[in-house]
Formats: sequence, C-alpha cells, structure tokens
Amino acid sequence: MTNPPGLRDKLAYSMGGVANNYMGNILPSLALPIFSVGLGVEAWKVGLALAIPRIWDAITDPIIGHLSDSSTSRWGRRRPFILAGALASCATYALLWVPSPSWDENAIFWWFLVTSFLYYTATTIFAIPYIALGYEIATDSLQRAKLMTFRSVVGSIFALGMPWIYAMCFWNWQALAGEGSWASRLASLVVRRDGSVLEAPGYQIVGIAVAVFIGLTGLCAFLCKENPMAVATQRNRFFHSFGLALRNRPFLFLTGTLIFTMFGIFLVMPMATYVNIYHIFGGDQPKAATVLAQVGTAQALAGIALVPIAGYLIARFGAAQLMKFFLIVTALSFAIKYWTYTPENPWLQVIPLIMWAFSWAGVMLAFNVMLGDVCDLDDLQTGERREGIYGAINQFFTKLMIALSTALSGVLLSWSGIVAGAAQQTPEAVWWLRIEFSILPFLIALLGAAAFYFYPLNDQKADEVRANLRIKKGQNP
Repeated sequence: MTNPPGLRDKLAYSMGGVANNYMGNILPSLALPIFSVGLGVEAWKVGLALAIPRIWDAITDPIIGHLSDSSTSRWGRRRPFILAGALASCATYALLWVPSPSWDENAIFWWFLVTSFLYYTATTIFAIPYIALGYEIATDSLQRAKLMTFRSVVGSIFALGMPWIYAMCFWNWQALAGEGSWASRLASLVVRRDGSVLEAPGYQIVGIAVAVFIGLTGLCAFLCKENPMAVATQRNRFFHSFGLALRNRPFLFLTGTLIFTMFGIFLVMPMATYVNIYHIFGGDQPKAATVLAQVGTAQALAGIALVPIAGYLIARFGAAQLMKFFLIVTALSFAIKYWTYTPENPWLQVIPLIMWAFSWAGVMLAFNVMLGDVCDLDDLQTGERREGIYGAINQFFTKLMIALSTALSGVLLSWSGIVAGAAQQTPEAVWWLRIEFSILPFLIALLGAAAFYFYPLNDQKADEVRANLRIKKGQNP
C-alpha cells in the first residue's frame, strides 16, 4: 500500500476543489438572474447560451482525459494541464461579465455565447486532470473517503462566500472611488443607490474578483505530488481506452444513476432565485439576493459541520451501502420546498437546504470513492491507470445533462409564464414555478435511489478487487 496523502497534498488538492466548485456552479447560478432578470435577455436565450458551450465542453472532456492519462512530461501527467487550465479559466471568466445594460439584447447574447465557449474549454483543461489526480493519489476506499471528506470540508468553508456573490452585484462599488476615509467608503459599499436595479460596474467588478479567486485557488492544485506508481496509457489508444470504459458495467451504472439524479437537480437549480424574487419577496431583487446569501451562508455552515459526519458514515459502513440513503434524503429535501419557501417566513427555506448540504455531500463523497473502485477494477483487468478517461467520460455525460437541463430550465421558466425583466409575475406563473421547483427533482432523485439497489460493485467486492490488485503489483494485500 502506498503512503496516504499528507496534509500538504490534502490542502493543495482541496483548494483546487474550491476552484473546481466555483468554476462549475457560479456561472449557471448567476447567468439567469443577471442576464435575464437584470439585463432583460429572454430566459430561453440565456439557457441556450449556457447549453451549447456545455455540449462542446462535454466533447472535449474525453480528449483532455486521455491526453492527461498518457502525458509523460517531467511535471507529471496532470499538473501541466492544471496550471494552464487555472490561468485560462481566470482570464475567460472575467470576460463573461463585460456586457452592460446599454448593449442590445442580441449583442449581449452573442457575447455571452462566444465567451462561454472559451470559458468552458478552459475549465475542462483544469477540471479533468484535477479530478483524475484525486483518484490517483488516494489508493484505497478509506484513503479516498478521508481525502474527499477533507476536500468537502475545505470546500464548504469557502462556499460560505458563494451565496453572497449575487448580492454583491448590487453593492455600491463606485463608493470606493469617492471621497472620505477608507472606513467610510467601505461602509458605503453595501448601501445601494437604487434598491431595485442591477447596474454596471457592480457585477463586472464582482466577476473580475471571482475570476482572480478561481485562478489562485486553481493554482494550488499544481502543488500536489503525483503518484509515481501510476502507469501512463499509450497516447495512440484513445478509442481503445474509451471503449474499455464504456464496457465497464459498474462504471456505466454508477455514472448513469448519478447523472439521472443530477438532471432533476440542475433542471430546477436556477429557479430558487426566481421563487425568492417573485414568490417570497414580490419582485424585490436586492432583498431576495440578500436573503439568498444569508440562507446560503447558513447552508454552507451546516455543510462544514455535516460533511465530516457523512464522510465518517461512508468510511464506517461503505460508500455503496450509504448511497441509497443519501439519495432518499436528497429527494425529501426537494419535496418539502413547496411548503418551506414561503413569504410568511423566508427563513424556513434553510431547512431543506441543510438537508441538502448533508445528503448531497454524502452522494458526492460516495460517488468519488466508488469511481476510484471502478478505476481499481480496470487496473486489475488491464494493468493501466485510466482515472483521466473515467473522470472525463463521467464529466462528458454530466455536461451533456447540464446542457440539456439548463436549456430546459429556461424553457420551463418561459412555459410557466415567467416574463424576463418583469417587476411582477402572475399568480399562475408563480404557482407553476413552485411545482416545478419542488416536485420534479423529488421524483427523479427517488427513482435514482431505487435504481441503486442493483449496483453490481458493492463494498465487499471492491475490497476484494484491491486485495487482488496489491498481490498483482507485489504489495502487501
């Protein structure tokens, strides 16, 4: 057995996870509120501008995964890609937020579409080798559970700032260039000059700040040491590696079940902002943004406390055993949103969010442990480590799902009767919005939990695979 990752590698890898989390979640969560509600672009156009680049993003994932698996540079297989991807993601994310309210709607749409292509290409170059690195440096289920739990705790700490990003777009950033002491200017920063309008340069400044943060945290992953025992695949065998992965039954089952569940979640993810703006706060965007930030902070704090519990349960009882439980809790967390997202008590929405913080952390921790088991099985059968291609194919299908769900999200909003840029919405539109937001993901997550009872690579079989793999490589079983 190789030595487990030390504190330095755990911290460096976890900071890279912070970057990966921001790369994947910030743009989808901000695009509709800023470009549709704030800048008046039709919701279906914003959804389309998000979806099309994700299809390209998905296509490039297996290519980057295979190049990473077969790389033999003196810097390692993964680290050169991580370095280039972090820097490129920083630059392209900042470009996304250049449009201003004075631009024509079509100009905003085309700018967002083109820069999204550049951004998602950059994030692929970073994310695929980064994900593969985690499966590689932790070599058994217990190590992977500990590494992924550590990463999740660090990620939850930095996720405290994520819910505030939309609210920060409404801050009076021009106060920093005004007169008076720094203390007085900072105090004026959070005082809005207009309580209802999204203005430049607020969201543009926030976009640049987030871009720099993504770049710096992404570069931390470059400091990880790679596993010297990992055997690179042959560069000219892309289709061979791709085909082996697609014939791996446990991998297809694991990835398919997770993606099916995530489809329901991503389908309604942008609707949380709409439900708060139009149902809970009657069209008051800044107030909704502030409460979203507050409850999101409470969710992140709960995650810091609950993620270690989820990690302990997985290490104690096994990832495959716990996956069904976490999926059921995820389904219930969406079902109760119909009653907890209410104008009478906006803070009730924190209840399903805390449930979600626990259950989805458990789902993702278990998934990462189990995908490592799949890579072990492949290594036992073929003698090569293919973390990159497995992670990439998972990301390929995930991003196709995100592209589809994002496009359908905009369609569902329009179908519900939500009018882009409107100060108020009809009661019928708001009611349909609430139904879609709670019931659809509940049913889909419940089906995912039921399907997982048939997963073929349980915890006991995964332990047997690792024992045989160590014998094959001349290590102690």
